[in-house]
Amino acid sequence: MKSSKTWYGIALCLALVAYSNSSHGQMRSGKLGVGVAGSLYLFNPNFSDGLMKGGGGASLSYSMMEHLGLRAMLGAGQLGWKDVDGLSNTTTIMSANVYISYDMIPHGTFNPFLFVGVGGVYFDPRSDAGNYLLGNNDKIDVNYLGGVGFDYFFSEFVSMTISGEFALTNTDKLDPLKNPGTNDTYSRVNLEFRYYFFDQGYVTKLIQALQARYKGK
Repeated sequence: MKSSKTWYGIALCLALVAYSNSSHGQMRSGKLGVGVAGSLYLFNPNFSDGLMKGGGGASLSYSMMEHLGLRAMLGAGQLGWKDVDGLSNTTTIMSANVYISYDMIPHGTFNPFLFVGVGGVYFDPRSDAGNYLLGNNDKIDVNYLGGVGFDYFFSEFVSMTISGEFALTNTDKLDPLKNPGTNDTYSRVNLEFRYYFFDQGYVTKLIQALQARYKGK
């Protein structure tokens, strides 16, 4: 009897894995995703002198309810730009952003979404020679963000997300040598991979459904 229960438990676990891998991923209520992100930054000082730079970070996704999600990203990267002499300069940027997303197909493997958000930013612009361009009191800002993206679920537990966002800043000092009096902007494209956790209620219901499905087999 004990041996049969053991094999039943193993079979149930295998069925759970098979079921989750074959079923459509969902942004259902109570689903939490944790992952990593790679990013490309494009600074927009005047849409001609911005240089593309890289970055990365950690990302979170939580489904508060159907069609409505809470997302967050802790990231670091660089903004590249040219000064009036044509010399390349770099602004290191570190940000903590929070977004509200509208999930268009929350029960599908492919889920397009729109999002808006706000974030706190620390930035450090330097010249091509590595010289500081700002004082220590001028390096913190609040950004407003918006964009589009999509989630693709390989299974209930793993997804890939591609998104593009536009950031409006409250400072003109990301490139302090140019465009005085005009707030700077930048764009970012993100590639994220996340692993998902479920609320206890969902796991219980899934196990019960699997037990009912495989009990007679």
